[in-house]
Amino acid sequence: MDYTTSFVFFLVSLGLFTVALFSLSVVDRTVVGARWLAASTLVDFAKTSLQGLNGYAPRFISVFVANELNIASFVLAFIGLRWFVARTPFRNWVAMALVVVDMVAYAEMFHRGIWLWSFSVAALPVLAITMALTWMMVQQTDKRFMIASRLTAAFLGIYTLLLAYRCVLSLHGLSEASTSDPWMNPHWMYSMLGIMLMSYCMLLMYVLFTVVEMHSSIAHAAGVDALTGTLNRRTMMKHAAREMARCQRRERPIAIIAMDLDNFKRVNDTYGHGGGDVALCAFVDLVKEQLRPEDMIARMGGEEFVVILPGMDAIDATLVAEELRCTLERMRIHYDGRMIQTTTSAGVAELQDGDSLAEILKRADAALYRAKSEGRNRVVTDDSIPYPAKPVLVERFGGQRQQSGKTA
Repeated sequence: MDYTTSFVFFLVSLGLFTVALFSLSVVDRTVVGARWLAASTLVDFAKTSLQGLNGYAPRFISVFVANELNIASFVLAFIGLRWFVARTPFRNWVAMALVVVDMVAYAEMFHRGIWLWSFSVAALPVLAITMALTWMMVQQTDKRFMIASRLTAAFLGIYTLLLAYRCVLSLHGLSEASTSDPWMNPHWMYSMLGIMLMSYCMLLMYVLFTVVEMHSSIAHAAGVDALTGTLNRRTMMKHAAREMARCQRRERPIAIIAMDLDNFKRVNDTYGHGGGDVALCAFVDLVKEQLRPEDMIARMGGEEFVVILPGMDAIDATLVAEELRCTLERMRIHYDGRMIQTTTSAGVAELQDGDSLAEILKRADAALYRAKSEGRNRVVTDDSIPYPAKPVLVERFGGQRQQSGKTA
């Protein structure tokens, strides 16, 4: 394959990847990084097209404008890839100012005809960006992007070495000698083909990052209750089983709270389903405020929820449930000019030796049923706890305190 064929193949690939990335960014507009990467490939496509006009268009267009576009393309690629890692806007204005200064310096050198150093000056911000991206990808710890990050770091590392080598060649005057015929010097030509190959590999990584992100978003949406944002039953079962196995290996306790909003049908009948939805979401927000990062809440259906508390025994879990019950009892939910008041009942169970997930959930549900049958708005602890429950004190509405043992 000669240089011309390789160049045309790379140009066509750039066009196809640009269309693909823009299409993906339109399909899921939440993947902001895909838009930056699509813009980067579009600018790169324009740059490569101008380079293809070498010998047919003025040097100002085929060399100067193309090199300036190349710098802009790498800036956009940096912002795009950084989004997948940091998820925050890039606000390092000093770095951006240095890139602009370099582009102005390159323009001045090109205008003065200082060809020997101009290529290296134009390549300087690209080298800085590729090294920064390589370091960023090596430091990246998100398991979703681990493979993509390591591959990207490898490709960027090779790209950096090739570009640095071309800078050395440029300082020896080979870039000027190779302007009219890339085959004139094999070192210049083969290093250029190597950069084209690494650029093609980077295009594949752009798509891989985008697809992994979109797949993660779909998987997350499939495991989350659409109304409340909690885990759904299927995802909860998977995560709870994993937490149970981890706690058993480490000989740590794990407790489950089954919670149900009392008389929820009355809330729906009085305030409509919209009011019921608001009450469910307010309850979930309340629970999330009280939970630790490692805790989980899942909606099992209707107004019933399950809270997983790794590292907690039944007594500590009862305290958590009682605090949630008291707080919800005091809470007033504003909806459509009215205030909704509701309460919750809860059943607490702790993992015992030989328990399966189904068994501990069954015991928590049984405790919840007892709480409902005993008058609602209370917390009941599973009777299978093999040790006596030590009394706990829970602050209640109005400044009163209630002593809680096996039931509360």
